[in-house]
Amino acid sequence: MISRNAATDSPVDRERDILAREEWLRHREHAALRARETWAQPAADVEQLMNRMREANQRLILAAVQAQSLSDEAHAETTQARADLDHLMGLLREANERLASAASRAETLATLARHRQEEYRQLSGRLLTLQDEERRRLALDLHDSTGQRLAALTMNLDIVVEAEGLSAASRRALAESRSLAALCSREVRTLAYLLHPPLLDEAGLRSAVRWYAEGFSKRSGIDVAMDLGDVGRLPGSIERALFRVVQESLTNIHRHAETTTASIRLTAVAKRILLEIRDQGHGLPDRGTRAGGTPRAGTLGVGIQGMRERIRQLDGSFAVAFTGRGTMVRVSVPREGNTV
Repeated sequence: MISRNAATDSPVDRERDILAREEWLRHREHAALRARETWAQPAADVEQLMNRMREANQRLILAAVQAQSLSDEAHAETTQARADLDHLMGLLREANERLASAASRAETLATLARHRQEEYRQLSGRLLTLQDEERRRLALDLHDSTGQRLAALTMNLDIVVEAEGLSAASRRALAESRSLAALCSREVRTLAYLLHPPLLDEAGLRSAVRWYAEGFSKRSGIDVAMDLGDVGRLPGSIERALFRVVQESLTNIHRHAETTTASIRLTAVAKRILLEIRDQGHGLPDRGTRAGGTPRAGTLGVGIQGMRERIRQLDGSFAVAFTGRGTMVRVSVPREGNTV
């Protein structure tokens, strides 16, 4: 702005100059106001940002305090958990030591049980062998000694009957004596054959089973159906064991089944011999059976236990089932068997 000399200025000029000054002042005031407004907004934003920073800092301090508290609790819990774990590990070690000791004792007992079982198996096999040998000896004694004496007695009675001068009463007594001697001779012969049938050694299992079943049918009146496959000659221990199973099973049928029919099936499948004896009666008296008719342990008779033991000696399987439709005995043995 250019100043002028006040003495030379006219009133109009002075008025114009005053107006110019006023305009300049208004412009300066407006510029100052705009400057204040321009700087006021950033200041408010800065204040707001500072407030948010203070709040965040307070939350951070609070979180740090809480974290420190949680850290102390976690450390205490960790220490307790470690102590509990050490205690449990100690208990586990003790349990493992006891388990190892028990396992060692169990293994010792199992080994002892296996030895005892093997000893029992050998003893049982020896007893069965002795039993068969004794039966064979008794059969020979009955046939060759008692049977022959009874035959001689019968012939002597025949000679006496032909003698002269005997009264009628004497002849009747001699005739009755001869009949009794003949009956004793037949019974002794039958008993000898039952103790040890000669056919078992001479012709094998198939012929011996057929001979015994036919004789059983005549004595008991029970019709025995037979399906005897050609199994050929087998080791003596197998033939004796299977024949005794047939013998004992038919005896049980006659004693307990109250039936008029029975069946025997003998066959060879692959390298095994299968034997089944069935009846359609009532079975043995119920001493306790499981579901399906399998007898409970300790409920089988001595005869059945003997059959089971004979088959076990041959490494075979023996099963018996009592049902409302009768009794079934099933045996399976390897063809070569385990000769006892």
